[in-house]
Amino acid sequence: MKRLISWRSALVIAAMMVLPVILLVSNFHSGTELVRLRNAMVFNVITVEQSQWPGDQFPPSFKQENAVLPDAIARVIITPPEAEDPLTLMLRQAAVLNLDKRRRGGAISADISTTLAGIQQQRGYCADYTEIINVFGHALNIPVREWALAFDGFGGHGHAINEIWDQQARRWIMLDVFNGFYPVDQQQQPMSVLEFKQQLIADRSQITLVRLSDQTFGFKSDAQALDYYYNGRHQFYLWWANNNISYDKQPLIKLAAKVSPHLEQLVAVISGQFPQLMAIAEPDNLHMINNMQRLKYMLWTLFFYELLLALLLLAMLITLFTRRRSRKK
Repeated sequence: MKRLISWRSALVIAAMMVLPVILLVSNFHSGTELVRLRNAMVFNVITVEQSQWPGDQFPPSFKQENAVLPDAIARVIITPPEAEDPLTLMLRQAAVLNLDKRRRGGAISADISTTLAGIQQQRGYCADYTEIINVFGHALNIPVREWALAFDGFGGHGHAINEIWDQQARRWIMLDVFNGFYPVDQQQQPMSVLEFKQQLIADRSQITLVRLSDQTFGFKSDAQALDYYYNGRHQFYLWWANNNISYDKQPLIKLAAKVSPHLEQLVAVISGQFPQLMAIAEPDNLHMINNMQRLKYMLWTLFFYELLLALLLLAMLITLFTRRRSRKK
């Protein structure tokens, strides 16, 4: 037993832990590929029908926000007038984000209050904007959820958008605040995300983009915008949560966020606080879904492998230090 538990065997265990991680990072070293790893760990699959639940009947597994608004958010929330439809109300609320001013870019990747301040200074990427719209929906009592689409097999090259629920019309409405528009059909009715996606494939000439501001419209033309979304038509997915305030308040996540955004997300995934990714399955994306599911299995297997070796290494080190102390006595 003494030969088995030695400093040399501890080094072997440490090497067994480090080598798989080095191999993983060498193959997934770019920012978008690291996002792919994160996405794979929370990857799930649903049908179109399973995504069509109404906004007044969120699934029990969907993490809904119920936290008190941070002061920085509460100060900018408008007083809703009576009988105003959710889209008009959300657009009036979103005006506090200075949507008529050109953005200077740069991801914020911070807590909600910091993200709001950054957006008001013309910073931020799409995911920063969708998080703020999620919080605005909570503040205004408008059901809201977050969609995304990818262009690289559900990896990090993609885009995020929102959907808000119109209770009177009993329909979801797509809203891309980052790119500054929402789509309507030939009858000038706002479209849901999946209606927009289906119409892109069937006949894009039936889609009109209503711009929030010419200054911040994210494309050179409507045609370019439609091409952009068409390229991701087989990689739409839902984030299964809108609890951005509650997420920020988790102690472990707050601590990890002080080190790096990547560590924060890893801690959130392992602790079950990161939202699940629900990819919409269709015949044309099954190969991409299968790839992500294999990656998910591999990553979780690697996680438990690393955890087991870490516990073994810890036990060995405790034994070795105990031996050293007993010899000194």
